[in-house]
Amino acid sequence: MIGLKHLSLKHLLGAAALAAGLWATAASAETLRVLAWEGYADPDWVKDFTKETGIDVNVVFIGSDDEIWAKIKGSEGKDFDVMAVNTAQLQRYIDAKLVTPWDLSAIPNQQEVLPRFRDLAAIKGETRDGKVYGIPFCFDSIGLIYDTDKVKPAPTSMSVLWDPKYQGKVLAYDNGEHNFSFTALTMGVADPFHLSADQLAAAKAKLIDLKKNVLSFYTTADEAQQIYQNNDVALIWANYGQQQLKALQKVGAHVAYINPSEGALSWLDNWAMTSGVKDKAAAEKWVNFLLQKKIGTALSERTGFGNTVVASASANEGDKLVWLDSVEDPLKRSDLWNEVKAAP
Repeated sequence: MIGLKHLSLKHLLGAAALAAGLWATAASAETLRVLAWEGYADPDWVKDFTKETGIDVNVVFIGSDDEIWAKIKGSEGKDFDVMAVNTAQLQRYIDAKLVTPWDLSAIPNQQEVLPRFRDLAAIKGETRDGKVYGIPFCFDSIGLIYDTDKVKPAPTSMSVLWDPKYQGKVLAYDNGEHNFSFTALTMGVADPFHLSADQLAAAKAKLIDLKKNVLSFYTTADEAQQIYQNNDVALIWANYGQQQLKALQKVGAHVAYINPSEGALSWLDNWAMTSGVKDKAAAEKWVNFLLQKKIGTALSERTGFGNTVVASASANEGDKLVWLDSVEDPLKRSDLWNEVKAAP
């Protein structure tokens, strides 16, 4: 938890208000309460926001989707004003009436973002019944990392993971939901998140076939990096996207990254306003402030994530991004994935 309070500014504002006979109004001003991931509310941005608006900000950083839900649901939305949440997760907050719609007229910078993020009605999960609940802030794709010395020509599709010449040289990610989704995309399935029984069976068979090429399944980016550095690895299914690429390049790996032509699974994090928001105007100013080119550029440079304002390495304009959605049956996918791993 980071609470950034600018007491000297507060005292000056209070004194000025008292002199004008407006002390009651000044004293009622609320501190903006923000729930965010690391890298989404950096101290220098908070400082600049407070300097520009006079609004203090208290930031609490979280480490998982479950933690966000526990904090928001536990207080029925009353402990925070705004939170960062991905598009798929946002739906349960809307269902539970824990979020409040945004007034886009109060967030003019939303009209200046990259073209793919302007029409919020066209991004699944951002709106409900014509109301906007999510303002896109940052994203990353789940693409393919390849060793430029071992993989030539550069691949264009995830289907390269099944190429027999890379037998024993593939690192795959240990996750049933994502694996069935990306495999469905290579099969030409339009909606990889809601698969029929037949589609699940076909994807399972294809994943079992993929095992012939897999050296190992990894769970963390550090684990994948260690395996890469100590083995003959040509291809990595990059669950951690650009962050994973940057980490490998930092240790001298000759690697590059693509978003596959059939579409790259991608997460999209948004700013959402809670049902317990105390000052909507302050929340709107916060999001509008963050949708600036200088902040978008800094966010991508610091984290490796794509931002919604300035083009970055996470996606070219023509790249097909398939935003993550809740799947038809998480438990079923988990069971099938365990069967894939157990198959000879």
